[in-house]
Amino acid sequence: MPWGLLAPELGLCLWILVMLLADLAPATRKPQLSWLALGGIGFTAVLLAWQQPLWARGESFQSMLAVTHFSGLYKCFFTATAAVVVIMTRQFQRHLPAHLGAFYMLLFTALLGTFVLASMRDLLMLFLGLELLTFSLYIMAAYLKAEAKSIEAGMKYLILGSVSSGFLVYGIALLYGFAGGTSFTQVQNAFTYALTVPATAYAGMVLVLAGLGFKIAASPFNLWVPDVYEGAPTPVVALLSVGSKMAGAMALLQLLTGIFAPIAAFWMPLLAALSVATLLYGNLGALAQTNIKRLLGYSSIGHAGYLLMGLSTGSVAGAEAVTYYLLAYLFSTLAVFLVVIAASDAVGGDALEDYRGLSQRSGFLAAVMFLGLLSLAGVPPLAGFVGKLLVLLATVESGRLWLVAVGAVNVAIALYYYLLIVKRMYLDAPRQTQPIAVPAATRVTLYVLVLGILVVGIWQAPFLRWISAIR
Repeated sequence: MPWGLLAPELGLCLWILVMLLADLAPATRKPQLSWLALGGIGFTAVLLAWQQPLWARGESFQSMLAVTHFSGLYKCFFTATAAVVVIMTRQFQRHLPAHLGAFYMLLFTALLGTFVLASMRDLLMLFLGLELLTFSLYIMAAYLKAEAKSIEAGMKYLILGSVSSGFLVYGIALLYGFAGGTSFTQVQNAFTYALTVPATAYAGMVLVLAGLGFKIAASPFNLWVPDVYEGAPTPVVALLSVGSKMAGAMALLQLLTGIFAPIAAFWMPLLAALSVATLLYGNLGALAQTNIKRLLGYSSIGHAGYLLMGLSTGSVAGAEAVTYYLLAYLFSTLAVFLVVIAASDAVGGDALEDYRGLSQRSGFLAAVMFLGLLSLAGVPPLAGFVGKLLVLLATVESGRLWLVAVGAVNVAIALYYYLLIVKRMYLDAPRQTQPIAVPAATRVTLYVLVLGILVVGIWQAPFLRWISAIR
């Protein structure tokens, strides 16, 4: 049945309505909304498991959406991310205004957008999925209406996001004019069989890549990142850092290895140059930060540079490396942000100096932060090391040794500013000595994330086999 191909998406639509109605519940029932949201995530996971036999057949829905190993894998990534963000929101919810159900509704709307992006086979679906994701994030970033920084974050994200959407739509229009259609097959065939590719087609491709570059925080489309990361609610920042970046990288992966593959000689050096600019901007910018959320914002820009590095290879090895990198980034980044949420109230804020002596107030939180930061830096045998190693090896195979050298130097820069945080946690004296209590749900989630960091880093074989199925 064709509609069965859309079962997870239809399930998310249902749960969006459920969360909207749940927002009408009395205030005394608001704490239960997090469990209702987790129920929705579980329901989506069940639908994904039910749909799994269809992945191998690669069935499509009117050639607009498709159910494949690729889409199924990334939908699993997005579902796991949403589950952790719900736990983060449960820890953070006392800071949120009354309409908590609407907040969870927006989370499910963003998740629906990522699902559409994972299955897209048409440029119109690319636009629809991105707008579903981005409009939800615009509102969520400004959700702390009483705080000026949150309103500022939402406005900056909205204005720059609207510009990127304009780039994307104009690029799609130019590609439509060139190919006579918007399906991936039509555009790819036009590039493959055209005797001469006009300049407008190249311009369309560049504009589409610019629109997606905003989502992954690639230079020069990353000016919004530090301010939005500092002002937005921390669960939203985690969703931006992991979910939005993963969605943008996944969309780039589909386009570059699909419809733009015939002109790879044009975009490969372009992405390599953007990779260098993104790596240097992100990692050098992080050195001067005094706020942990701004530092993680610049750090996320640096990670976008490694994603661009893997994409610039234009190879199967590069595509698999990017996917593995995103899996490692998921566990590491979510672990770090969950610690930030758990510790922020107790340490008094988000300044780096507030993390002095954290190990003496909560050895557990400090240990998780330590492992998460080392994984992000690329220290063996953690997940981030394997992700970076695979990206660098794929780049070596492509022959760009100079790009590998730039990537290696940036590993050292990132390790330096991550270790400065570790130094504050373990070597500096705390400003307060009162122990930090960690709720049971948060503690269990952190254990799962740490286990993911270790398992993905040490036991790579099953994950590599799983990822290789997306070819």
